[in-house]
Amino acid sequence: MGGPVGSWFNKARAVHTPPYKRLHDYRMEHIMLGGTENLASGAQATGLPRWRQQVQYAVGHTLNDFYSLLPEVRRETPIQFLLERRWPPRGDAFPSLLQYWDIKTSVADELMRIVSSNHLQEIPVMLYEQWHVPVPALNLELSMITQLAWNSSLSGRSVNIQKFMVNGNEDIIPGFMHMANVFCHHAYGEPAETVEVFSLLDGRKYCFAGEAISLMESLDYVRLLSVFLEREVLADGSLSCSDRRNERGEANYLL
Repeated sequence: MGGPVGSWFNKARAVHTPPYKRLHDYRMEHIMLGGTENLASGAQATGLPRWRQQVQYAVGHTLNDFYSLLPEVRRETPIQFLLERRWPPRGDAFPSLLQYWDIKTSVADELMRIVSSNHLQEIPVMLYEQWHVPVPALNLELSMITQLAWNSSLSGRSVNIQKFMVNGNEDIIPGFMHMANVFCHHAYGEPAETVEVFSLLDGRKYCFAGEAISLMESLDYVRLLSVFLEREVLADGSLSCSDRRNERGEANYLL
């Protein structure tokens, strides 16, 4: 699922929308992680080692499986059983057999810990969906893959956004936070209540209060980020972030 999102959509349906270049959050991760693969050649759209790609994919499917269940069913479903179905088979993608088992145990333990207290009675309003929203001030369309989002109980706040990473990267986290802030303001007209990033291998959680993040600061950050990404993409011969014809990289993240 996915597509245009937010209160602006119904107002804008009858109005011609100018063509904007599209800025993808996964391209931001790719560049910030130092990836050099060429998307036009069909390579992976991430700078992560192959074992991390496989683990991230397994985690994404597991969370999707788990939170697709009703809350009462989730309470009776150990997430490690769902993870077992999705976990990559042993192979040369992992540095060693020992690390294979260590990583599997660490990820399973952390997922169990998180879901044991994470919105136990709620149904997510977004679950591994890609949405895009125009940002006229930046002359671009912002595209984000929302792993988990929950309704906010606070007036003047839109949603609680959650992102799960195999290992948190301190270059990527601020970028995601600012992109999420711009996204929420333009999709809902309100900031997020919280933006949370979980780093599974080291057990860290990064939490940002939506009202504490300046929209102007986030717009400036995303503006600079879009210029930086386009320069990097052109430098390594990859697709421009404005090219909509080849989005196969997003399939590696969407379910």
